[in-house]
Amino acid sequence: MWTSRAGWLEGLHRWAHSPALAQLCAAERVSITAATLLSIAAVMAEHADHATGRHVALTRATIAARAGCDVRTVTTAWRVLRASHWAIEAHRGHGSPDTPSIGRRPSVYHLVPRRDPHPTPNSAEPDFHLPPSGGLSLSPPVGKNSPSGHASEPAHHMSQNGCQTPPARPPRRTTPRPLVTQRLAAALVARTHGLDRAHIGTICDALTAAGIDPTVWTARAITDGLNADMRARGWTWPDHITNPGAFLASRLRRLSWAPPETPTKAGGCAADSLDHTPRPVPLTAASRARIAAAQEQIRHILTNRSQRTHSSPPTAITVSRHAENLPDRPTTADMARRAEQLAADRARIATQLTGRAEHAAAALGSPGHTAARATAAAAARAAVLRRTHTAAAEAADLAARVAAART
Repeated sequence: MWTSRAGWLEGLHRWAHSPALAQLCAAERVSITAATLLSIAAVMAEHADHATGRHVALTRATIAARAGCDVRTVTTAWRVLRASHWAIEAHRGHGSPDTPSIGRRPSVYHLVPRRDPHPTPNSAEPDFHLPPSGGLSLSPPVGKNSPSGHASEPAHHMSQNGCQTPPARPPRRTTPRPLVTQRLAAALVARTHGLDRAHIGTICDALTAAGIDPTVWTARAITDGLNADMRARGWTWPDHITNPGAFLASRLRRLSWAPPETPTKAGGCAADSLDHTPRPVPLTAASRARIAAAQEQIRHILTNRSQRTHSSPPTAITVSRHAENLPDRPTTADMARRAEQLAADRARIATQLTGRAEHAAAALGSPGHTAARATAAAAARAAVLRRTHTAAAEAADLAARVAAART
């Protein structure tokens, strides 16, 4: 399991200074020193993803310039890293120095940690003994309903009073595991290498045996705890796990999974997923009064509008429609004439208002009449808005009548 760039370089340093490098170079028919290989690997580690060690996208020329070597030496180092499984070429690059930059792509490498070839000393804490992966078994390979299976079963045990008792069988689970535990186990399997080969029930049992509360801890918090424990003990995560459930239980049993007293956002506990929506601010008396006044004004406007709609008398156009008096319908020329008259009325009103405003400004131009000028300006604006609203209402009424006449 990837821990850090320094951990990957440290493991590669131990491997490069062992006889394994010379044996690999002889098998691949290449030649490179440990110092050169480590300098090239250090440049690649600088540009790898800090959390996973992936996505090293550097050209050979860039690495050669940083490491102070030839481009062909970088090619040799890449070959050694691939053959020793310290790096994986995820995407092969294409292009040459003569190719335009838009058509060149560097190779993408993923740095892969390896298990330490030298075994670490056992700690004082007793280790968890895993069951054997294979071998002889006392139970017959046939089913429980097979006659040969019953014949090959061992004899019943004798009790103290001389009666035969059937052999004890492990109890079978009759109820499903909690759904929250299954979700936590699925998230942990998705984030951890090697656990996808086991049944999800064994992972749930390992979490339950370790005392992990699925409502408090998340998969990210569990993996962070396992990584921190490995760094503290100098251990590594194996590349292949024969019994994932028992192995995970042995690793989880070494840690304390008591609920944290004060969950932090960076701690990885389930408290991070709580809803942090700010509480609504309580309304004051003034705010409630403003809201009530606005609601009352809206109701008053809607009531007046509905009363005006129901109490308005039928128009001449509607009566003529009911009487099917088609010659009385306004023509296009009449509608154009009324529109021109309405535009002339608007222009006349605007001219009158402008003259009044100029007259008021001339009359109030002397010092000391600031308040009077402001009052006159406000009155003029109110008059303009009132006239404009009246003209707009008339235009809307005319348009409605024309539309009704056309139907």
